Amino acid sequence: MFSECSFLMGEGDSVVIVIPARLPRAETYTVAVSREEIMFKAGYESIATLAYPGGEIFRRLVNFTEVGLVEYPPESGGLPRAITNRAYIEVRRAVS
Repeated sequence: MFSECSFLMGEGDSVVIVIPARLPRAETYTVAVSREEIMFKAGYESIATLAYPGGEIFRRLVNFTEVGLVEYPPESGGLPRAITNRAYIEVRRAVS
């Protein structure tokens, strides 16, 4: 559905994910994160899996249970002024 995303870092360890697409309709959204990969799900359906830098973004994400999503498709003409959806955060850690 999309092959990249951006992260807006705010005060107090906040983070918002900007997605260059419109999300499919779903009752819930999930963002599953590990240190190297981020996966987006609409309901039970995986809609995108991407490599991302981890590090500070991962540290911020694991401190919350939900994250704001901003849908920003190329044809939209402008970045929305508000969060358009939210997703539950699922942390995936490597097995030792």
